[in-house]
Amino acid sequence: MKKMIFTAMAVLAFSAVSMANTIEVKEEVVVNNESKVENTLNQDEQTATPCEDRAIDIYESIIGDGPDNITLLNNLLSLCSL
Repeated sequence: MKKMIFTAMAVLAFSAVSMANTIEVKEEVVVNNESKVENTLNQDEQTATPCEDRAIDIYESIIGDGPDNITLLNNLLSLCSL
């Protein structure tokens, strides 16, 4: 029994000595979650042809203040590629 207590005390003493010169280092991590959106529209800016301008005018006259109808707009614009 005495040998077991001595061993336990020795383990505690040696672990305390080994921990004596250690320090806790707190590491600060900064995470930047911002995403950059590059404006590529200016680089690849496309101008509408006169046909496409007319198709958009027709679309806006049909739709007025109502809800958008992308299918109609696509169909009108596709006529310009014929």
